[in-house]
Amino acid sequence: MNHCKSIFSRHGIPDVVRLDNGSQFDPIKTVEFKDFAKSYGFTHISSSSKFSQSNRLIEASAKTVKARIKKSRDPHLALMAYSATSLEKGFSPSELLMGRRINTTLPVANTQLQLYSVNKKVLETNEERRIEGQKMNYDKHHGVRNLDKLDPGPNVWITDRRVTGKVLQKTPYPRSYLVQSGKRIYRRNQKHPIPSPDFHPEPEPGDDFDGKGYQHSPANANPGCQPVDVTTPVTKDLL
Repeated sequence: MNHCKSIFSRHGIPDVVRLDNGSQFDPIKTVEFKDFAKSYGFTHISSSSKFSQSNRLIEASAKTVKARIKKSRDPHLALMAYSATSLEKGFSPSELLMGRRINTTLPVANTQLQLYSVNKKVLETNEERRIEGQKMNYDKHHGVRNLDKLDPGPNVWITDRRVTGKVLQKTPYPRSYLVQSGKRIYRRNQKHPIPSPDFHPEPEPGDDFDGKGYQHSPANANPGCQPVDVTTPVTKDLL
């Protein structure tokens, strides 16, 4: 949280903060970050559990930065070069963040370092074109199709856990569901639970957990999405 506060003090408080599924952000285990988000007035949303593609922007950025640092003797120069290099959207990170180019070890005219306003319309057009192109290529290569929504109650096969289960409810997050298998509750992306007519519960050992205490949701979560209501103690696996 101290790192977040340091960034917010320089650049302001964002409307939405996207997180991974780290235990430090789980309001079931700790309410500190939830209280922090409420006090600072931003919404925090976690990426889809066990589905790194939903966090692709962060994953791609981390991959790029790691590759540059690994190839450079001076990591600070590597990060500076990345900040000064134009992205596919037509502007460099420094231009998007500060509205100007930064001075680097490469020669540049002083006129190129002046403040200016990034053309928002051009930026949005380039970004939409880039995202749409990537989506079309990915969908064509992988044969992507839209999955049917899951209603509470149906029996499913949880592919990543290789156990049977039953859909409890949809979470406030996109394409994310709570699925119960035996005494355990899993939060999974929509691609993991596959409808299965043959249902044989396979309970797994674990600590008891009150399903009504499930609170892993954004600060401004959909009020219509009610907590899980189960009558028997269950344990959880949200990571």
